[in-house]
Amino acid sequence: MTCMPRNERGLTLIEVLIALAILSIALTAIIKSASQNIRNTLYLQNRMIATWIGTDVINTIRMNLLIIPETLTQENHTLSQTWTWEASLHSTPNPRIKRIVVDVYHQPEHSKAAHLESYL
Repeated sequence: MTCMPRNERGLTLIEVLIALAILSIALTAIIKSASQNIRNTLYLQNRMIATWIGTDVINTIRMNLLIIPETLTQENHTLSQTWTWEASLHSTPNPRIKRIVVDVYHQPEHSKAAHLESYL
């Protein structure tokens, strides 16, 4: 039996296992980072849609196209999603100025996605 020099023997099982462990830790971190990025992107997308809906409601009220009593709640279907918004008018120290408060909720979990305030 001939002896092969040390540098031509290849990798031992321990070295391969250590390399695989390092690789699996790195890949786990990359996958976790990517999934967190996807969750954040979805949250920001929903937040932006809710802000658009709330801004649209405020502008509609300011143009007198929508007259609300003290509180009004309606459902809205935007971008294949269901949203519920609630608008309310509040008095201010100046009797000529009213405060408009709009809360937008994402359905079906009814979580608040945006809170907007404006003055009329």
